Amino acid sequence: MRVLVIGCGKLARAVIPLLAQNSSCFREVCLSGRSKEKCDEYKRRYSSDKQKIMTAYADIRNKEKTLLMAKIYHPDLVINLAPSSLNLQVMDLCLEMGANYIDASLYMPKGSSVCDINAEYAYDQKFASKGLTAIIGCGFNPGVIDAFAQYAAIKLLDDIQTIDILDMNAGTNAHPYLMNTPMMTSLREISSESRMWSNGRITSVPPMSVKAKYSFPEIGKRNLFMVDHEVIDALSGEVPEATSIRYFSAFKRPFLSMVKILKEVGMTSTVPVDIDGQQIAPLDFLYEVMPQQEDLVATARGKTGVGMLLHGSKDGVGKQYLMYTLVDHQECFEKFGASVTDFMGAAALVSGAVLLTIGLWRKEGVHMISEFDPLPFLKELQNQGFSYKLQESPSELEVTTASVEDEDD
Repeated sequence: MRVLVIGCGKLARAVIPLLAQNSSCFREVCLSGRSKEKCDEYKRRYSSDKQKIMTAYADIRNKEKTLLMAKIYHPDLVINLAPSSLNLQVMDLCLEMGANYIDASLYMPKGSSVCDINAEYAYDQKFASKGLTAIIGCGFNPGVIDAFAQYAAIKLLDDIQTIDILDMNAGTNAHPYLMNTPMMTSLREISSESRMWSNGRITSVPPMSVKAKYSFPEIGKRNLFMVDHEVIDALSGEVPEATSIRYFSAFKRPFLSMVKILKEVGMTSTVPVDIDGQQIAPLDFLYEVMPQQEDLVATARGKTGVGMLLHGSKDGVGKQYLMYTLVDHQECFEKFGASVTDFMGAAALVSGAVLLTIGLWRKEGVHMISEFDPLPFLKELQNQGFSYKLQESPSELEVTTASVEDEDD
């Protein structure tokens, strides 16, 4: 299969070596991005007799030039690593040149804190009419988490009553006030109202107003806060019978203190302000001047974990399970030169691309991974070096109302 990768940012650090490991599926790969130098460096590192790698300059914002490049290469599959705000442009590109499509993050309009899953699903008939497949949200969150929920529904529980996603955000780095996860992701989560699925509808509470404690395997007890996350949109459509679906994440005290100050002075706003005739959102400016995640990757130490805590019943008996993964920061950097977050997303994305290539996920139209049997996907994740565990009767999540000032180190 001929694969076109659009975008050569931080996620590419893990995606490209994983593509190289799967040369039997991906015989030809074209790496494209606004920095052709980065693409060329990956080509020098990973091109082999088993896999031919080409490079090209591409800026998806320039539709005509990107389409010309894509038509010359004529890929069978486009792997979209561009920012999620550009998903629709990449999907349009695939339709014009007749290529299948896969991305890791659901479409989020620029400046918005909420994803628009319906905007991508609106392309369903367009892809189906051309006999093409588009897989959306094939990352970790959403993506692997969706597969965990489907696995639980098939193998573990007759009914799922509650789902809590627990992102422990564990590990250290050289910047005590910064997280190991992307800055913009963390800022968006804690600055936005916390949405949750509750009794058949999505409701919201003020940011950081719900706190929890949880003792996670190999990490220990940590404070978490309920935050907004795009996985709520995905899971609420996949497990609508659940009475509650929530997302909890842990944050460092110095990071939360810093964000509190930035919020008070208006620097976390996504509303553009006029500066000498330029419309600039304070949050976009903040992103440009703060240290980037790639500056933290080499110094990250310890393990981080993400899990899905499920309550439900089997044969009339109440059951609770924790499906989770643990990844070591240093091992991940030594192997891929990438962050744990990027590896987890890349493993899911490449697994989905493999399944699409071999035909298991070849289905006309636009789909999420929850629409497919989760077992082949979970098995393929293991082939990419991603491991997960299942714990029956894990510890309970202790939930309270709280304020940011209550958090521990």
